[in-house]
Amino acid sequence: MKKLLILLLLPTTIFAQLNVKVDSTNILIGDQINFSIQAELSDGDSLPHFTNAIGALEIVSKSLVDSIKTYEGWQVTQSYILTVWDSGVYYLPSIQFKSFISDSIAIMVNTIEMAEDAELKDIKAPKHTPISFEELSPYLLALLILTLLIYTIRWFIKNSDKTPTDIKNVEKEIPAYVIAFKELEKLNAKKLWQENHVKEYYSELSEIIRTYIENGIGTPAMEIPTNEILFQLNQKGINTTKLKELLTRSDLAKFAKAKPLQIENEESLKIGHDFIHQTKPQKEIDDVE
Repeated sequence: MKKLLILLLLPTTIFAQLNVKVDSTNILIGDQINFSIQAELSDGDSLPHFTNAIGALEIVSKSLVDSIKTYEGWQVTQSYILTVWDSGVYYLPSIQFKSFISDSIAIMVNTIEMAEDAELKDIKAPKHTPISFEELSPYLLALLILTLLIYTIRWFIKNSDKTPTDIKNVEKEIPAYVIAFKELEKLNAKKLWQENHVKEYYSELSEIIRTYIENGIGTPAMEIPTNEILFQLNQKGINTTKLKELLTRSDLAKFAKAKPLQIENEESLKIGHDFIHQTKPQKEIDDVE
């Protein structure tokens, strides 16, 4: 019987152009599993799309689409983090792509078992004990600090007219990489290429990246040929392999009326995001970590 159950819970279904898998088929309530879809795409194809749930399993998060160029088109992969909040057997439904249909995958969700001799007891009410000075001292100290703070504020207000001072409001400068990230989010929210405004999409994307290069890295980039920008960045030891792909694709879309593939449009935004993250000041990266 156990062998039969293991066969039914096999986590991977593989076809010539479709690969669907999970990293576990036996979890506890609230645990998370990784579910991924890999397929071979040609022009005009796209992966199946899920919003909030896959079958009865809730989507916690999903990755960006990862793609690899092949001789026949693109090999595309996307992963989802899934969870479920009740015990039982749940099924990830079959995934259909072109003429391929994957098998459904059974997920066994277990509760935490208690020992047979475990005894359940009622919750006891807290005991009422006198409050000691040691327990009260933090509150007294806080009251003293609050009193001193109020006295200081009142004294400052009372004497501020007697000793006028010039107070300058210094606006904290927002780092260039923060501005660039926010602009990329706004651009993504506009869904320009999804509405067939491909030229406008690449014009704005190119401007965001060029502005960041100029303000964040200190390399002239506005109204500068792509090759010159890449040369200057290489002189600073910056890897421009992916950036060259993005800027070249933008130039073709803007000036040659080229129409990149859907997967290339998604990839372009990711390239821009990765480039900014990899070249922003190291101190900012250390602070985040």
